[in-house]
Amino acid sequence: MTGERSFIRENTNRILIKEFLIKKIEGAGFGGMNIQRTPMGTRINILVERPGMVIGKGGSKIKELTEQIKTNFNVDNPQIEIEEAGSKASLNAQIMAEKLSEALERGWHFRRAGHSTVRRIMQSGAKGCQVIIAGKLTGARHRTEKFTEGHVKYCGETARQVMDEGYAAAKMKPGIIGVKVRIMKPDSKLPDEIKLKIPESEKPKEEKKEPKKEEKETEEKKTDIKKIKEMKGVGPAVAKKLEKAGFNSLEELLELDAEDVKAIEGIGNKTAENILKNLKKFLEEAE
Repeated sequence: MTGERSFIRENTNRILIKEFLIKKIEGAGFGGMNIQRTPMGTRINILVERPGMVIGKGGSKIKELTEQIKTNFNVDNPQIEIEEAGSKASLNAQIMAEKLSEALERGWHFRRAGHSTVRRIMQSGAKGCQVIIAGKLTGARHRTEKFTEGHVKYCGETARQVMDEGYAAAKMKPGIIGVKVRIMKPDSKLPDEIKLKIPESEKPKEEKKEPKKEEKETEEKKTDIKKIKEMKGVGPAVAKKLEKAGFNSLEELLELDAEDVKAIEGIGNKTAENILKNLKKFLEEAE
């Protein structure tokens, strides 16, 4: 029983240290930690997006963290090592969850922020991802919105092995909005993935075909969000509010319903109804 108790105590201590670090280095992009016992002491490896915020001027902040971990959690000779996330930040669930919560706190519309996060993760090469935003999003009632793309595992041992999960909370005026990000990384191997090695002698010979002229795909035209001030009954102030909420083009507004437009800070009910009523006609005339 002594061994089991020490095992439980150590794991509880790890969780408490992780929660402590998330609070202390808020804004630095905490991406996880790893604790290893060595003959010289306890090595704590922290993955962050912005190392400068953790180290501090002349190493003052990292010294303070080391002392607090030593006294508060009874860790023998802690040695903190900082690792920069770099290009891997977009594939780290905890970093992306914190980024999403920061975007919501800055005034981004939740649907725009959710789609943007999913797009960034998938462009980094993830096999799949899911973003869950829950709280008072558009009104007084709690609701949950999910943004999913690619292959996602929800339960079982497979989900525990291949899915990276991150949590964060955005402090808004109506209340706390919870953010959860789940990512299946590019190097994740699923149990049902099988690769067959075909001998060179059995491989079919590829016939050389003359290259066909590929038709050029016309890119979707995007109308700048600033042009909305040309719409009747809409002024420059509305355009600024939409830019602040994270919208770049008028086409993005077509994806929203009436409640979502009304929920944007600084836009009244009449203005929202006017935009939704005349937006399609305005875009057709602009073309």
